[in-house]
Amino acid sequence: MSVAFVLHRAAKVLTLAGPQRPRRGREMSDLCILEDASVAVDEDGRIAWVGSAHNLDVPGDPEIVDCRGKTILPAFVDAHTHLVYAGDRKDELEMRLSGADYEAIFAAGGGILASVRATRSADEDALVTATRSRIRRMLRAGTTTFEIKSGYGLEPATELRQLAAARRLAREDGLRIRTTCLAAHAFPEDVRDGRRTADDFVSEICETILPAAVREGLADYADVFCDRGAFSVEQARRVLARAKELGLGLRVHANELGPTGGARLAAELGALTADHLLFVDDDDRRALARAGVTAVLLPGTSLVLGKPFADGRALIEAGVPVAVATDSNPGSCALENLGLVLALACYGNRLSPAEAIVAATHNAACTLGLAHEVGRVEPTMAADLLVLDTDDPRDLVYHAGSPLAWAVYCRGRRVDRLDEAAKS
Repeated sequence: MSVAFVLHRAAKVLTLAGPQRPRRGREMSDLCILEDASVAVDEDGRIAWVGSAHNLDVPGDPEIVDCRGKTILPAFVDAHTHLVYAGDRKDELEMRLSGADYEAIFAAGGGILASVRATRSADEDALVTATRSRIRRMLRAGTTTFEIKSGYGLEPATELRQLAAARRLAREDGLRIRTTCLAAHAFPEDVRDGRRTADDFVSEICETILPAAVREGLADYADVFCDRGAFSVEQARRVLARAKELGLGLRVHANELGPTGGARLAAELGALTADHLLFVDDDDRRALARAGVTAVLLPGTSLVLGKPFADGRALIEAGVPVAVATDSNPGSCALENLGLVLALACYGNRLSPAEAIVAATHNAACTLGLAHEVGRVEPTMAADLLVLDTDDPRDLVYHAGSPLAWAVYCRGRRVDRLDEAAKS
């Protein structure tokens, strides 16, 4: 064992030790905490050892990082983002604060379609540069693993360009990114104005966009916005069935705007996740639990849009695994700090601090097929670690949004100072 450095004598280490499958029910409250503990990281950026500081015995002369008074936990995993886009929608922010409803803004040609117009006009280099800035901010707040969706193209070239930009960021910046083709995000202008039918666009997604994304190795998952004013259950089923044929994992934007059947469809098709879930009943929750679908809660969007919060407590009590993500996007929620969103999951979705931590780390990693790699502090796992400047992890909720991230490591590399390094 060749140890590069040791995070030594932390007040607490939240190991989240346990099975690699998604945690549910009472399992989500167990952080498996070690006190006065250390974490040794090897030269390959993996956790070599974790345990009581008094039992630390590593060879050589590794760097010792004094973590007294600190808390170490797995770095955050953001399982639902829309980070690759051009432009912004700050004008809509002011419209909403003045009383305009998101659905009314969308119906008037704003919302997703405004981002589509801007993103179609941007080349890949511009998309990479803009997204890199967003990711740098998220790294500083403790997130080291990202799911990134397309969905601001609504036509083949731009959808593929968004996915290619995300893949390029993973390759060039050494980031851990999973990509999702969300061509079924909204209907484009030519469908809205009657120049072609909705079925024609669904056919384009199924026969052109999804196959191209798979052929070019650009997508890991497919997603559909199955909701009021978006894709119907039957349209969504068609897209998701085709994605499954092509070997893509399934994710579903479901029941955000009403009880429109998306959650039940996710259960029927065995999707990895059903996301949003503001409007679900007991039958929906039972179906999700039986199917093993993870509910991805996005409380930042509820906050920004002034919508109800999904009932996370009811989902957990029904045995549904729960994850928490930012939904970071240009319009309905531009929040980038998953630590803040984790706190919103407690105040809005009724999770406990421990449940919210599990939801934003291990359970989120499970939805991305990365539970063997990130989300726990155990030997052989990647050293994706967040060091908090507090001895009590509940401060993530108690002091919601405060800059508690003292250090952030991705594969054993310090990443919360990348902007400083770039300037030097």
